[in-house]
Amino acid sequence: MIPKFNTILQLIDRFPNEKACHQYLAGQRWNGYMECPYDDCDGDEAYVFKDGVRYKCKCCRRVYTAKTATVFESSKIDLQKWFVAIFLLMHKKGISSVQLSKDIGVTQKTAWFMLQRLRTALGNDKEDAQLQGVVEIDETFVGGKQKNRHKNKRVKYAPGRGWPDKTPVFGMLQRDGKLKAFVVPNVLMLTLTKMAYRHIKGGTDIMGDGFNGYRGLEPVYNMQNVDHGHGLYVNGDCHVNTLEGAWSQLKRSVIGIYHHVTRKHMQKYVNEFVFRYNCRNLGVQEQMNIFIKNMDCRLKYKDLIAA
Repeated sequence: MIPKFNTILQLIDRFPNEKACHQYLAGQRWNGYMECPYDDCDGDEAYVFKDGVRYKCKCCRRVYTAKTATVFESSKIDLQKWFVAIFLLMHKKGISSVQLSKDIGVTQKTAWFMLQRLRTALGNDKEDAQLQGVVEIDETFVGGKQKNRHKNKRVKYAPGRGWPDKTPVFGMLQRDGKLKAFVVPNVLMLTLTKMAYRHIKGGTDIMGDGFNGYRGLEPVYNMQNVDHGHGLYVNGDCHVNTLEGAWSQLKRSVIGIYHHVTRKHMQKYVNEFVFRYNCRNLGVQEQMNIFIKNMDCRLKYKDLIAA
């Protein structure tokens, strides 16, 4: 029986060396049925090297490890440090690259790249079923407050929901179910309607806050609203308070941990927040196992910093 780990001490005891980390990664990735990770090969048999880490495909004859074709590929950082980074990322509201660099003994630049790779994997959800039942929708704007800025740096807001200095995020939350959230270029009716059509099943009961941008959803969904503009926040079972509470957690993470997030990288931080919210009732080991199932994605540094 594989010993469980719920604390960081148990994690370090469970993975004392690189071989233990690799074997756990391989076991969770392939679950007893090994497949060649290269896209152009369908091989399912391999030779195992004496180190217990490397494999050689009997079909294409190439050597690979459990890290090949994953977010860990080409990383010179030990898997033990990666596992500790995942633990720290899941354990709290997040962790800054400065703090992570001190905790695992790498540079701040390396820690930032590690965290961005982890966030990319957190957004690589394999279970992308449409939301249904009762779904709350709402948008929020992430950015600093005007009153905290120098006078010559304050932005004059446009009428309505024009926030040129903030990043709009659109969220859809199924009650007793999953949360989905995405950075959007704007909160126009067409943008929000397309997003809802893609992620919410037709005929679903949708709860909104009375924003006019949701009018395009009425022909397809059972749209109900509570008019926040007139001070109405609850009308029977109709409210968006659950999603509003989720937004407060996202902003606490940004304000308290990261302080400032650019629009370019905002979706990765939203991925982190959504994963943590959806897996909030699971232990660290269960969260890590879900992460491993979704780790088959790559993020190269040159792509990360590209304009």
